[in-house]
Amino acid sequence: MGLGGIILLLLILGLGTYILILEKPFSKPEEEVLEDMGLSHPPVILAPAPQGMVEALTPPWQKDLCEKLKEEGFRYVGDYSYAAISFFWARTFLSPDSKSALLLVNWVEGKEGGKVVIPHLEIYSFDGNSFILTACSQDGAARLLTGAKRPSEEQLSLHLKAVYAESAVRPVVEEHRQRLTDWEGRGAKIRELTPANILPSLSKIYS
Repeated sequence: MGLGGIILLLLILGLGTYILILEKPFSKPEEEVLEDMGLSHPPVILAPAPQGMVEALTPPWQKDLCEKLKEEGFRYVGDYSYAAISFFWARTFLSPDSKSALLLVNWVEGKEGGKVVIPHLEIYSFDGNSFILTACSQDGAARLLTGAKRPSEEQLSLHLKAVYAESAVRPVVEEHRQRLTDWEGRGAKIRELTPANILPSLSKIYS
């Protein structure tokens, strides 16, 4: 083999080594490694949503509803989305009894100049080991913030529709209140939510 062949062979070996180091084709996926270590996948972190987007795209009926909720004793916590991602934001409230988190979730679709907002509603309550969720989502569980970690049938009451008016929100709020009463009647110890613990509570159950 001449000098040119040796150089070519070394280049091929170097390229192969680089690919193995970079791509790690024989290593375990991150989730399997975490499981082997006895760890779960890190929770999703909710971060303050871009206020320019929130102000520009919040539907007028929702702004009116938010003011009414505040007057009724709901505590406004803030507008949140996944960190560094702005394809949705959730207007987040604590119920007057501090037993539920009400999220008006606004999904942003389309591009600049043609954006459309699809509003959903998600209401959560927690006990020590579980939670219940009452929701409206036009795309079903796939578009819930719980994502792939779809709650069980006992945990979830889902209405397949978007939310375009206050009249669609009120029955869901009442339904969740009744479900919460029934859950407590079966022995659930409802966790009190505060502005400080609501985001950690939610992020643990999001995919």
